Amino acid sequence: MGARKDSLRLPTRTPAYVDREVGAAELRISPDTWDKWVAEGRLPKPSPGFPTTTPRWRWADVDAALSGAKLVNSSSVETMSEEDTMKRYYAAAELYRNAPKKGRRRDLAAS
Repeated sequence: MGARKDSLRLPTRTPAYVDREVGAAELRISPDTWDKWVAEGRLPKPSPGFPTTTPRWRWADVDAALSGAKLVNSSSVETMSEEDTMKRYYAAAELYRNAPKKGRRRDLAAS
């Protein structure tokens, strides 16, 4: 049985990783509701790297899940390939190169 929500002292800031009691207290829900939301997929699964006896959740993932942002769990971080990164870089550079010259800052050394 966990600590009661009203008796659990919250830190002055939410830590990067929370256990179920602190996470539940931060959301003002019970630890049982926290477990239910994890099982339903409303909250992410625990972050890897912690023992199963003391699971922790990355607070940024919890916040993203509840705010409707794209969830990137620390166990499945999505990365772009180097080729995709370069394609985006060149596309952005091309947009800049073709942008109208008016309004750009002039090189101060030339004036």
